[in-house]
This record gives sequence, C-alpha cells and structure tokens, in this order.
Amino acid sequence: MSKKFSKSIVFVVTVLVILSIFLLINGGFNNKKNNELNSRYYDSFVSSVQMLNQGLDQIDNNKNSEDIAALVFDVYTAIIDVNDRMDFLKNNAATSLELDVLENDLIWLRINYASVVRNQISDKDSFNLQVHKELEEHIQLFINELPKEYEKSKDFDQQFSRAAERIEPIMNMNFFSK
Repeated sequence: MSKKFSKSIVFVVTVLVILSIFLLINGGFNNKKNNELNSRYYDSFVSSVQMLNQGLDQIDNNKNSEDIAALVFDVYTAIIDVNDRMDFLKNNAATSLELDVLENDLIWLRINYASVVRNQISDKDSFNLQVHKELEEHIQLFINELPKEYEKSKDFDQQFSRAAERIEPIMNMNFFSK
C-alpha cells in the first residue's frame, strides 16, 4: 500500500510542477502582452499631443482671418483627440498613473477653447496670437517632459507626473484677452 501511495504522491507532485511551470510561462506572456497594450495606449496619447502642438505651431499673424479660423478649428479638433486619447489611456491601460488632474485640465482646455473657436468664427478680428503661443509653449514643455516610451516603473510614473504639471498653468490662461 505504501508503494501505491508513494506513486500517487509522485504523480500528483509531477502534475502540480507541470501546471505551475505552465502558469508561470503563461503569466509572463500576459504581462508582456499587457505592457505592449499599455505602450500602444501611451504612444497614441503622445501622438495626439504632438498633433496638437503641430496645429498650434501653424497659427501666426501672417495668415488671413479665414485661414486662422480654420487653423483654430483644427487645434480644437486636436484638443478633442487629446481628450479622447486621455480617456482611452485612463480607462483601458493597466497603469498606476494618477490621471484625474491631467484629465480635468484637458477637459477644461477643451471647453474653454471651444469659445475661442466660436469667437474666431463670429468675430474674425478677435484673434490673439499671444494666447496661442503661450498655449503652444505649455504643450511643448509637456511633450518635452513626457517619457519617451511606456514602461511599468516608478520612474516612468514620476516623469509623467512632472510632465503633467506643465499643463496646469493653462488653467490660469485668459483666452479672451487682447
């Protein structure tokens, strides 16, 4: 009976070892897959911020009022895209980032910039280049401080948080001063 009992124990232990190895391998694959997905979400967000910066860079006083109105509208659509990508990053990425403050700042920007678009369309002479250049400066600082690529680390989280602080001054901007 002891031989039968020992063979049973050896069999159970062998099955458990094989199962454990399988779970470890599968778990490592899932972590790699999650990091890849998080990296794509992050890259998409960064790309949308870069598109916003490019849109802001195209605005200058050398354009006629119709061109400026179109460019201001393009910037507004880029702001909407940044907000959408932020929502996507926040809701789908398995990340430890605290995104609530940044999300709030970007929503504030979207709401207030809608008024700039409305003003630019209805009053072609209301354009304020200085405000756009200040906004572009903050967006550029944000881009420069963002981590180059996603990684699940405390350093990444800290660098991202420092970059997000560059967006906070936008909350104090007056989009309607001349």
